[in-house]
Amino acid sequence: MDADPTRVLTIGCSCINRFQFDFFQDRHPETAPQFVKSLFDWNIVSLVGTETILRHAVDGTLQDALQNTAAFFVEWDVLLFHKHLPGVCFFHEQEIAKAFDDPAQKDTLISKLTHQAAPFLSPDYSGRTHLVWSNIQPNLPDTVNNVTPWETFQLTAERHATITTLGRDLFGPETRVTYLTVANDVAPELIGAPDIQVIDLPRGPEYEGSPDLYNSLLTGIVRRTHL
Repeated sequence: MDADPTRVLTIGCSCINRFQFDFFQDRHPETAPQFVKSLFDWNIVSLVGTETILRHAVDGTLQDALQNTAAFFVEWDVLLFHKHLPGVCFFHEQEIAKAFDDPAQKDTLISKLTHQAAPFLSPDYSGRTHLVWSNIQPNLPDTVNNVTPWETFQLTAERHATITTLGRDLFGPETRVTYLTVANDVAPELIGAPDIQVIDLPRGPEYEGSPDLYNSLLTGIVRRTHL
């Protein structure tokens, strides 16, 4: 029997993971089905948000939360948030946010988010799932400044343990998680752990990273299978 391919999902914090997934697929188009698009792809989600989404998914309450129209609210006229999903900013829904008083815009948003959340609403998969978390996007601290506290994007030992456990509770005990971070934004005791990769990527205005930034990581992931 053929082994099922490992599927790859981002669990935050920002868009750099999806950019890197897409760069990798451009070089290896046969791997495209393994990079499943999800709720985290184009949103800014702190570690508080990642934990909240995963916890809702494990508890079976994520769909109800996303479909609760009354829980969404707009700040600074263009940024969408959710009362029951702290640490989650629907950053690229600014056009919807500008006209959020229109019921049709709310319906559009909820339909879109429910579709994007599908891997977390129906997590069963016969192969292994590999989750990728990253706070390395160079412009991320400046982007979230005065919106979400930067400390909630910094990986602590407690957050590392909690999110890893929730990921395995949701997707199965063989689920793997890789955390990509920079040295200043991770607890020192985590450096050197097998699931932690410290990347020397300076902060600045960039947001994608070089096209081969994740190449070694993703090459290793897509070659692994669940037998």
